[in-house]
Amino acid sequence: MFCPIDSVYPVQYEQRLTLKNGKEVFLRPIVQTDEALILDLLNKLSADSIYLRFLRPVNSLPEEFLYQLTHINYTSNFALVAVIREEGRDALVAVARYGYDAREKVTDFAIVVRDDWQRLGLGKVLLQKIFAVGRRHGFTRFVSVIDSANSGIKHVLRELDWAVHYSYRGGATQVEVEVE
Repeated sequence: MFCPIDSVYPVQYEQRLTLKNGKEVFLRPIVQTDEALILDLLNKLSADSIYLRFLRPVNSLPEEFLYQLTHINYTSNFALVAVIREEGRDALVAVARYGYDAREKVTDFAIVVRDDWQRLGLGKVLLQKIFAVGRRHGFTRFVSVIDSANSGIKHVLRELDWAVHYSYRGGATQVEVEVE
């Protein structure tokens, strides 16, 4: 992933969102200074949520990977975060992203929602938004590898208005979303 010097923060994707439980979150594109918030989110996720996001146990994020997560160009790599105020400071409760891999010619997507903020419609909204942003930038096919038992993401993807295809391989599932 690279972040050109002229990357401009896309303020047009900022939005306040009221969830099913009446709580409000602030959606915005990720920024370079979100590294500490990403680490804080990781520390507040259950072991199951971490596994479903990374398909392996993760206790910390390597500095280079954390840099890649927060230093994006808002075109071929894009991420939205859901921000709340918690204990007098900002906290992330969800992140959804896509990233184009020029070598593989594929656009990967990923999402994680903090356990205490799941089942409120946040995941669906975030995926709809990142897929729509990707489409505006010319990406119409998004893929992800998920745990075959991840019923949560399968449920969210069923609720979207786009074609979703699954292929199964060795305990994992490749998901392909077409947003044409």
